[in-house]
Amino acid sequence: MSIQNVRNQITKFLQSKKAQVLCIRGHWGTGKTWTWDDVLKSTTTISLQHYAYVSLFGLNSLDDIKQEIFHQTKPIEAIGKPFSTDNMKDAYQSAWAKLKPAATGLAKFFGENYSTLSISVMSYLIRDTILCIDDLERKGEHLRSADVLGLISQLKDDRNCKVVLLLNDEQLEDRNEFDAFLEKVVDVSVRFAPSPAESAEIAFIGENATPLVKQELTARTIKLRIDNVRVIRKILRTINELEPMLAAFKPGVMKTVISSITLFGWSYLQRDSSPPFDYIRSLGEYSLVIDNPDPRIQELKNKWAPVLREYGYHLTDEFDEVLMDGVVNGYFDPVVVALYAGQLHEREKTAEANAELDKAWEVFHGSFADNVSEMVTIVVESFKRNAKLFDFSTLAQFLDLFHRIEQVEASNEVFEAYTAAHADNPGAFDLDRLARFGTELPADIVSRIKAIQQKALPQLNADEMFLTLKDAGYQSDVGLKIEKLPVDEYVRVLASHTKQELQLIRNGLTDFVDVVNPNPVAQEIMHKAAEALSIIAEQNPLNKQRARSWRLIQWNEKFKAGAFKGQV
Repeated sequence: MSIQNVRNQITKFLQSKKAQVLCIRGHWGTGKTWTWDDVLKSTTTISLQHYAYVSLFGLNSLDDIKQEIFHQTKPIEAIGKPFSTDNMKDAYQSAWAKLKPAATGLAKFFGENYSTLSISVMSYLIRDTILCIDDLERKGEHLRSADVLGLISQLKDDRNCKVVLLLNDEQLEDRNEFDAFLEKVVDVSVRFAPSPAESAEIAFIGENATPLVKQELTARTIKLRIDNVRVIRKILRTINELEPMLAAFKPGVMKTVISSITLFGWSYLQRDSSPPFDYIRSLGEYSLVIDNPDPRIQELKNKWAPVLREYGYHLTDEFDEVLMDGVVNGYFDPVVVALYAGQLHEREKTAEANAELDKAWEVFHGSFADNVSEMVTIVVESFKRNAKLFDFSTLAQFLDLFHRIEQVEASNEVFEAYTAAHADNPGAFDLDRLARFGTELPADIVSRIKAIQQKALPQLNADEMFLTLKDAGYQSDVGLKIEKLPVDEYVRVLASHTKQELQLIRNGLTDFVDVVNPNPVAQEIMHKAAEALSIIAEQNPLNKQRARSWRLIQWNEKFKAGAFKGQV
């Protein structure tokens, strides 16, 4: 039943003069109570003159409920208004006026048992009232659902009360007993099941959110099918705490953070229906999920990997881990957030720059018109502005194309722009990577690149060479020297570095792990790296999982078994 249909039922209930019971069932946090309150405050014609809201959370007896009803009862016109002692004074004066004629007789009947007398008086005064009974599923352990329904039936039949019961019946411990009495007591029963879009709409009511946050968070919660209003609001408040820390960065950074925080918040706050927090955290570069034979891990992977893939989440990086810790701790370190957001900011700038070059390719593929100058202008101007953001493979594509279409001047301009922007990074010219994908450059360009590399070549020790292998390439001077090092030296280097440095080394050593036929230098480096990892794997079970997550050991096993013979 849609929210509007439920609202219509509530309106009919409030306007009808007939004593009746309305039951609104739905999952925890979906907005049942908020919707009831909203309709109650906006309905101008209500059949009765008094109202009481009672949460059964922790209540253990019918007497507790009666006392709560008595204490919470107020005039209809006081709904939605701030608490006033005058209202409380008027309520007790009215109660005493009704009670006084019968007080003497009740006192004689109950004698000195004033507690019982007080409760009986309170029960006597509960009549002609609209009652909202909430949180039945969170009642105290000594209170039975059947007893609550019996009281509700009495209040309807004997005291002319109208009662709305709000609950999550799926969490009732005595569900069978409840169902047996429900049909006899409830006149109208409706299921409150808002869509994720409706839940997001409710969640933003009364909350501060910029248009970007509202748009992105709504889209993300719909993608994950989150219908819990309270969870969405808590996620929103976490995002609002982060937003000032990200104000100086590209909007794309904020969008990425919103996407991650939505997933992490859902996992942490709604654990019964989301991927486990630890499972998401494990999806890093050192993931134990890939090779772990544990049936539980595989079960989690089978269940949640498709969900995360559809959501667009594939890898938990260091920034994600910072955000996850913030969700758990309830706060974020602005300095740390700014550090990682700055890196993401640079990636966003690179993506925007590459989008400019996409326009050049659109011109290339879009027609057979004589518009070479248009395409060349886009590329040259973009490289003059953004050369620092482009990698060597991007440069090589256009150098290759310009060579083929005889645009020598444009080729030189693009090359000079890239060279000037990357003058401090000789690893920015990776000829080895180009050879892997079959991209060819003009001979004069190759000669100029080799001259640049040779001129800037530093004298590195073994540790430094491993740390720069990713950028230098396997067929560089660095790669050729690493190839000649003994396995023991590989083991020493791997054991000597941690965190970001170890990640840099891993990136270099595994760069060709998915290449069908790596060059001889790459093969030798990978063989030695695999042997070093095998030695480390023998140290303890944890290191075995860590070492195998690099996938070099498996590559080496397949290579020795002849799995790659004949492949080119």
